[in-house]
Amino acid sequence: MQQSRRNRFDNTGIGFLVGFVLPLAVFFVVYLFGNNDVSFADYLTGLWKLQALIKLGSLCVFLNSAVFMGFIQLKFEKAARGVLGATIIYAIVVMISRAF
Repeated sequence: MQQSRRNRFDNTGIGFLVGFVLPLAVFFVVYLFGNNDVSFADYLTGLWKLQALIKLGSLCVFLNSAVFMGFIQLKFEKAARGVLGATIIYAIVVMISRAF
């Protein structure tokens, strides 16, 4: 029984989903605990003008390393591979945005 439950969560798709959604959720939580009198679009625009959007996004993606290590400790290698894939996609987006 334990082995089937373990295999169900050891999935590349689940790891990718966690690795992709977690930084977005953290970014949104930072917005919620920040200035509540500013709309989300104005918040994003202000961060972009201050050149802080990419830096804050990179800090949010940093949490993926903890999730990755957690999956490795649980021996969920496929899920860890998915988190790594999502992190690489975020890194590519950061590199492209730095170029412009």
